Amino acid sequence: MLHSREALKQLHAAVADAFSAGASGTELTRIMCSGVDELLISLWQKKAPTAAACIDLVLVGGNGRGELAPKSDWDIWFLVAGDCSEAVEEEIQGFLLALWDMGAKIGHAVRSVKECLDHVNEDWNSATAASESRLLTGPGQLYGELQAGLEKFFKKRRKAFVEAKLEEVKARHNRTGGTAFWMEPDIKEGKGGLRDVQAVFWMAKVWYGCENIAELVEKGAISIVERDHLLSAQDFLWRCRTGLHLMMRRPSDRLGFEQQALLAEEMGYQPIPPRPAVDAFMKEYFRHVGRIARVSSLLFMHFREQLNPKLFSFTRSIDHGFTLEGKRLSIVDDNVFREEPLRLLRIFREAQKGKRRLSSRALRQIREDVLLIDDAMRDDPIAQRIFLKILRSKRNVQWALRQMHDTGVLGRFIPEFRDIVGLGQFNQYHAFTVDEHTIRAIGEARNFFHRDRYVRLPLAHEVCHKISRPELLYIALIFHDIAKGLPGDHSEVGAKMARRFCKRMQLDIDAVELVEWLVKEHLLMAVKSQRFDLSDPGVIRAFADRVGNQNRLNYLLLLTVADIAAVGPNVWNDWKGSLLSELYRLTENYFLSDETVTETAERLYQTRVRSMLNSVEGDEATIRETLELMSRQCVMHFPPRQLMDIVPLIAGSDGNAVKYWVDNDRSETLFYIVAHPRPGMFAALAAALTSGHASILAAQAYMLNDGRVLDVFHLQGPNGKPFNIHSDLERLEAKTRNLLAAETLPTLVFDKKFKVNLLMRNVRVRVRELPKASFRETAIEVSTADQPRLLARLADAIAREGYSLHGASVSTFGERAVDVFFIAGDNSGPLSDEQIGDLCAKLSEVAALPEDNA
Repeated sequence: MLHSREALKQLHAAVADAFSAGASGTELTRIMCSGVDELLISLWQKKAPTAAACIDLVLVGGNGRGELAPKSDWDIWFLVAGDCSEAVEEEIQGFLLALWDMGAKIGHAVRSVKECLDHVNEDWNSATAASESRLLTGPGQLYGELQAGLEKFFKKRRKAFVEAKLEEVKARHNRTGGTAFWMEPDIKEGKGGLRDVQAVFWMAKVWYGCENIAELVEKGAISIVERDHLLSAQDFLWRCRTGLHLMMRRPSDRLGFEQQALLAEEMGYQPIPPRPAVDAFMKEYFRHVGRIARVSSLLFMHFREQLNPKLFSFTRSIDHGFTLEGKRLSIVDDNVFREEPLRLLRIFREAQKGKRRLSSRALRQIREDVLLIDDAMRDDPIAQRIFLKILRSKRNVQWALRQMHDTGVLGRFIPEFRDIVGLGQFNQYHAFTVDEHTIRAIGEARNFFHRDRYVRLPLAHEVCHKISRPELLYIALIFHDIAKGLPGDHSEVGAKMARRFCKRMQLDIDAVELVEWLVKEHLLMAVKSQRFDLSDPGVIRAFADRVGNQNRLNYLLLLTVADIAAVGPNVWNDWKGSLLSELYRLTENYFLSDETVTETAERLYQTRVRSMLNSVEGDEATIRETLELMSRQCVMHFPPRQLMDIVPLIAGSDGNAVKYWVDNDRSETLFYIVAHPRPGMFAALAAALTSGHASILAAQAYMLNDGRVLDVFHLQGPNGKPFNIHSDLERLEAKTRNLLAAETLPTLVFDKKFKVNLLMRNVRVRVRELPKASFRETAIEVSTADQPRLLARLADAIAREGYSLHGASVSTFGERAVDVFFIAGDNSGPLSDEQIGDLCAKLSEVAALPEDNA
């Protein structure tokens, strides 16, 4: 065999050929491991003939299990009898140097048997590695001694070992987000990933002495079906991981959006119009990781039960064939659901009452009997009442629904829900699959009722007590995205599906119409609050007319907050909360009081002013004067925390002023800029702030009553990381001050050459007027792929056309940017139809991706 980079290259080529030929994941790891074994043995015998006669070469980690991906590390233990001679040490070093030279990544240790056992006693990771070790080559005597020592160790410490592994699993799941359904998952470390299968194997080997997972069937720990699910899912993930390593040419376990599309093509998936091939691939991916998550969780529960049998030894029978085993709810026998299928719903209601975990036996039997839920049960008034009781409960609603979802009961009782199980949302905005997002949204909604749990928007806690039927909110959330993946507008299609479900549940007509309306309009409040001029009475009246009444408004606010908050980490922010609060309050008063919209806005404004007078340090007259310089829209749109920075900034100077604030909780930095306006200044500021490593996540622009403007830019670093390096911030602040002080603004020149990824290409450019967003100026919305210096280029184009920018609301949704500009013409009023048409055409050109990259 060649002892060079060529040898490893040939091995990788053999794996790549097998992958292209459709080899299973198990076969791919076998080819890789056997090739590495041959390479190691050949090289060891050549480079270390003296050492080979007295040292046992032991493989651990993936090598030991016989599971390697092309770019995995190779972990080796050199078992020695004692101190090595200088000649042996040189041979070992020469062997390692040869491996490093060929490009292998090696983890190694040179230890005696005693040193190995000492490490095992001190460190559970060493114990784990030792538990799956194997002898590659050598006399074998030392390895035999090690195995004898390990047998004694694990016999004595098996309980502590399994407890440690269970804690590791818990910590890892918490660290990786606690769900298998992230849209950019970690194949190895994520919940439902390969590490969960490995953890099961480690525990099974130490507790039962199993040599493989399949032997757990004989121990009564899993069923044959569960074993097959676990092994087929593991095989699928190893095929994915191998393909990812080959494609990336480096160790990589994160399945990003680009990699998903490329891997789907490499693995032979075909598009099913109108859905691309990647949808089919990720649907299967989530099906497999879901199975690993479910089966492994059963096994983790099984081992907890084995560790503490006394906790479950006390058994008490309760109604409907259920038993309490300690604090867990179980079943009297395996026929309990076949005798009365309604128990498949009752058990979750019973568990919900005391938030009792279901036993592994109960969970397994539910999954085996879930097909008993049929049309007859769905139409059964008793079943319907049980389900509504679960939704009407004052506690544990999300918990119960998640348990029902994990066991397949929710998808059987609501067949429409099955279509979104494991359905990916191929964009950077949505962090989860549709079903996971839905369950999380219900959890957000349930938390509205607990003041101590809900800090995102205090208004939501207030409003939740104004709705009389929370179950209707939960049903609307179940259906709000249920038509994603189906042809047509998912809001319209989902509304029809929701109506059919509500009628099947025999809800009254008012409830049916409310749920249908909520699903149809579930995006309305977010769009109106973020893209429309809420200081314009006409906007509020139009929104109120579309909502219709106060009851709908209450439900819609709660649904909107839950929906946004459940999209992913850091999607919710105080600015969105402030806008939703303002829109809600203005519309509420439109419905409930005799005040005009203008009078309501004034009252809310005065309330905000009093709050600021109590919060901002300084002279009351100065603070009041400063607030009067700001438009009511400006004062109401900013959250109080931001106003506490803005008011002193405006008050401190009658000229230009700059300040930044790092919000580590939101992973963003806010730049506040007050300046005398000049044509093109907003574009110049946007260009200056993005000239380095920062990108603009959001931005707002407002006119002040003294002729100055207030611009606020929300910045992030690369890959969504915080932009918080002090030297970079100081540099940007100085650059901004110099720009404002310059007599003339620089002529902006943009290089429209940048990398365009697959997600960007999937975003359609749309530029349109929003005729009802403002009745005072012209509102133009630009929706396109987020791209370098986009805001600066769009603002520059507006300035070059000779129009004044009176305001802006800029947002990013993953790879999509939605920018709304409030523009005035020569007469400070709206643009003509011809001007709007010409401007939209110009902005469309600017927003389009470069042709050579499209």
